Amino acid sequence: MNKVLVLILFSLLTIGNANLSNEADAKEITNLQWKKSVATGKKLSKFRETVTSPALGEKAWKITLLPRDCGRDKEGDYSDCKNNGRDAVVGHGGGDRARSEYSTSSNRYTGEKWISVSIFIPTDFKSVEPVSTSLFQIYEWGNTDQQRHPRVMLRVKGGNLEPRYFAVNGMDSQGLIYKHLKIDDMRGKWTTIIFHTKMSKDPDKGFVKMYVNDVLYNHYRGRTGYGGKFFNKFGIYHSWISRWNDEVHGEYPTQIVYYDNLFRTNSKEKLLKLIQN
Repeated sequence: MNKVLVLILFSLLTIGNANLSNEADAKEITNLQWKKSVATGKKLSKFRETVTSPALGEKAWKITLLPRDCGRDKEGDYSDCKNNGRDAVVGHGGGDRARSEYSTSSNRYTGEKWISVSIFIPTDFKSVEPVSTSLFQIYEWGNTDQQRHPRVMLRVKGGNLEPRYFAVNGMDSQGLIYKHLKIDDMRGKWTTIIFHTKMSKDPDKGFVKMYVNDVLYNHYRGRTGYGGKFFNKFGIYHSWISRWNDEVHGEYPTQIVYYDNLFRTNSKEKLLKLIQN
């Protein structure tokens, strides 16, 4: 009996040390804690790999999304695979989606922030347009249905990776674009994107600025939320998969994207100290 207890304790300590080791390994990639999003039942459950190449420092994260590989929440009835019938238009009903995505939903914030993400798109990356593809999100969560929506998505659209703003439920704005970030220009190299945000329900206070290599690419001014708290998501998220037609577009492709510099701070100075170029 004592031997059994010793083995159980040893196993628990080993698991704990492994988790601590993973967190330590991730410090140069991120200063945030991430959890899988809507991942129960996916075919590829281990869709995040820690790799040494390509990487800006010693390590980066590789995210893989298999064709139509949808999952569901551990609790509740939300699923990317099947609509629960309650909110089909806005999307909280689920269905017609797939993702390999992580979120910081347990670490929510308000107010002004500086946020970075570095993205490496392989040379053989294939778009699934007209399916909507998001690679990064700023998401609002609160006590009302209005507060539970993405507010910013970095989406593949028209050959570009551009921010789409959902400041008012059901509305989609591209903001003021000064320069396009083209997918073809991103292939085979790292691109570091910085967001300077003020999430506010006051249209005179809210803003999101998007910088690439210290150049302002995009600026949205106005309402950026409904008074809830916010968190970030990264990974590959497909919605409206039914827009893909196998006869027209061929075989639905697997997508792979690499991530690094997943940081969030209160000031630009703190963020720049963390970012690896």
